[in-house]
Amino acid sequence: MTVEELNTVLKNGAIPNVLFFFGEEEYLLENKIKAVIKRLIPGDLIQLNYSVLDENVTADEIEAVCGMLPQLCGRRVVLVKNSGIFENLNNSDFKKIKEYIMQLPEYICLVFWEQRFESKKAKSLKFIDDIGGVVEFKFMPVNKLELWIEKKLENAGKRIIARDLSYFVRESGQSMAKLETECEKLIMYMGDTRRKVTREDIDAVVDRAIEARVYDVFSKYILGGRGGKAMEQLARLKAENASAAAVMSIILDQVYELLLCKLLKSDGLSVNEMLKYFDRQPPVFAVKKNIESSARFNEAYLKRMVDKGLKYTIDMKSGKIDMWDAVELYVSELVHSI
Repeated sequence: MTVEELNTVLKNGAIPNVLFFFGEEEYLLENKIKAVIKRLIPGDLIQLNYSVLDENVTADEIEAVCGMLPQLCGRRVVLVKNSGIFENLNNSDFKKIKEYIMQLPEYICLVFWEQRFESKKAKSLKFIDDIGGVVEFKFMPVNKLELWIEKKLENAGKRIIARDLSYFVRESGQSMAKLETECEKLIMYMGDTRRKVTREDIDAVVDRAIEARVYDVFSKYILGGRGGKAMEQLARLKAENASAAAVMSIILDQVYELLLCKLLKSDGLSVNEMLKYFDRQPPVFAVKKNIESSARFNEAYLKRMVDKGLKYTIDMKSGKIDMWDAVELYVSELVHSI
């Protein structure tokens, strides 16, 4: 089930007995849980008909709570968060919960929210998708986030030009929760009199996301051949306990996007035609910049560096190499080969 399909279900009220939510965009995910509760339980009856089970829950505990009848209401909602049951799909609790889900009482809406669930395991939850819905909440594409923020600014009587809007989203990161916080800070900073948001306003209040800082490491220092500065910035991120895996992922994505732009350009695609090939839907000016940067390298080199990045990522995850050592080695190779 996609998020759009879930929206349709919420709108028509035909909410199934079981839903399984996971993914990085937790702001949207939490809002959908609230929407399920609001759709099924009158406000004054929520305390009687809504239960939460949190962290390391057994199948028997879930079954016991689901066995409670709704009070003065047709449905009960049971939220199970980070049960641990779905981390190992061969354990007895997974088998028990699978059997129980197939015979859930009609009055129950059982919602799982598993923050540590890996998307590659989603196929094993077909039994849930067949009778309910398995929904992955990914970060929204940049263009949709820009429209969302632009609307919030308009509602506050503020306006922003397209390029500065893209800059604001890039600096804040793709998390809707953080974007909303940064937007509120920006509105408060500007006060009631000023209407136009400037780049200076954004720089004054926005707490730069890790993604934006790593993007600088790549675009300013790695592509600029400034290895010392790149290592200095990596050291700062490490000292601030940034995730080495996330830093590696962002840098590897940048290398991959250079390769993608080079390949698509050689196929004769326009910038607008290229956009659909990007998972994160970057702004047009960012794609143009990637096209320009990719012209500096040949296709074989970019493919080799993508492969090296993937190998380092695998070695990190398997424990063959320290995570930050892998990041620093990869960055060093990128800098010295440019």
